[in-house]
Amino acid sequence: MAEMKQDSQADISNAGKNRRSFIAILAGGLAMLGPIGAGILSFLSPLFRKAASPQVRVALLDQVPDDGRPYFFRVVADRQDAWTSYSQQKVGAVYLVRQPGDELPVAFTAKCPHAGCSVGYSAEEQKFKCPCHTSSFNIDGCRVNGDKEVSPRDMDTLEVVLNQVAASDSESVTEVLVTFVDYKTGHSEKILSE
Repeated sequence: MAEMKQDSQADISNAGKNRRSFIAILAGGLAMLGPIGAGILSFLSPLFRKAASPQVRVALLDQVPDDGRPYFFRVVADRQDAWTSYSQQKVGAVYLVRQPGDELPVAFTAKCPHAGCSVGYSAEEQKFKCPCHTSSFNIDGCRVNGDKEVSPRDMDTLEVVLNQVAASDSESVTEVLVTFVDYKTGHSEKILSE
């Protein structure tokens, strides 16, 4: 009988040790989930970050005469691609048009809304022309009537802001800032690219 009592006490003791071991392993596993989860979220966070629409300086106002002609400017900005940052990269191009008497120019993206080709300007015809699928646009960015089957929408306009900056102690210059965004091609309405 004494032997049975010792066996049952040993079983109880072993069961207690097993429970303590299981609880210790479970607590250790749960404690590791926090840092692992934080690491995974930190690693994947660039994939869920929405890029801000940067206001980019594309020209000085003096570089855009108020003669109603379009002037071509490259858009250079810092760019972030998930985990990598790129400094001063070409991200696109715009045409700035300033009508006589207007201070604020109108900005058109140089990307055709049909297939994304680079739109050029024909001074002889006074039209923007896409070399890929013969889309053409008037000086105001509207599609030429016969080309509405080719381009699904008019040229994309971008927001323009003027900014006064001190050039020296006594003089200032006016910068032309454009909110440069990329729109999906092939759609009849403006849809932001992801």
